[in-house]
Amino acid sequence: MSTHETYAILGSTGNCGTALIENLLKRPKSRIHAYCRNRNKLLRLLPETIGNGRVEIFEGSIQDHELLASCIRDVRAVFLVISTNDNIPNCRLARDAADAVIQVLSGMQDAAIIKRMPKIILLSSATIDENFSRNLNSLLQFLLLRSASHVYQDLIEAETLLRAQKDWLTSVFIKPGALSIDVQRGHALSLVDEESPVSYLDLAAAMIEAADEDQGCYDMKNVSVINTNGKAKFPLGTPVCLAVGLLRHYFPFLHPYLPMNMGPHWPS
Repeated sequence: MSTHETYAILGSTGNCGTALIENLLKRPKSRIHAYCRNRNKLLRLLPETIGNGRVEIFEGSIQDHELLASCIRDVRAVFLVISTNDNIPNCRLARDAADAVIQVLSGMQDAAIIKRMPKIILLSSATIDENFSRNLNSLLQFLLLRSASHVYQDLIEAETLLRAQKDWLTSVFIKPGALSIDVQRGHALSLVDEESPVSYLDLAAAMIEAADEDQGCYDMKNVSVINTNGKAKFPLGTPVCLAVGLLRHYFPFLHPYLPMNMGPHWPS
């Protein structure tokens, strides 16, 4: 099978990572390199990956450059979806992942042990894009920017790192609005508009479409996602997530005492 049909997912146990795997498993010719910190968690979340010859799991730290190199060498695309819905002070998840990928790919390029550079697909946010957030209510935008301030700063720095490599590494910056765990309804990519909420499954399908696009339409651009067959359900847990995020923004010293995993979840 062609290496250009293999996709690496960094952050494969998160909502977006599992949605990417689910979408790719629907395509018989696609292979998956799933990078995660906890193999058993991935197998528990997606039992269909157990014994699946099309899925190779890489368990370890993002700082394990040897393991990371094995995961991303000669793949068609690398999905950078390591992030969090919790407004963790000094969050470095996205930028550390981007930095590690850049270092590994640069090293492989220097050593001439890579056939073709993969396309990097970074999951970011419409909230930090002036164009996509232009129609947001000003009060809502104020609250969103502060309730996830540390996460957004991390994403901004990850984007800056990737944009600085544009001469040799192609990236696409996927910037959806609100995300929800819901069924897949249909999506379209947009350079102009965003729509909220969008399901993680539709987001994942959009990211795969951007990865497969070969004419350069989305290269180094901010791209959002719109629904084509109705909006996803309102993401449960959003009000509490916003409230806890604001506490972490204004009182970061409270972080150790505040609840975690406050993002979208399935109804209990």
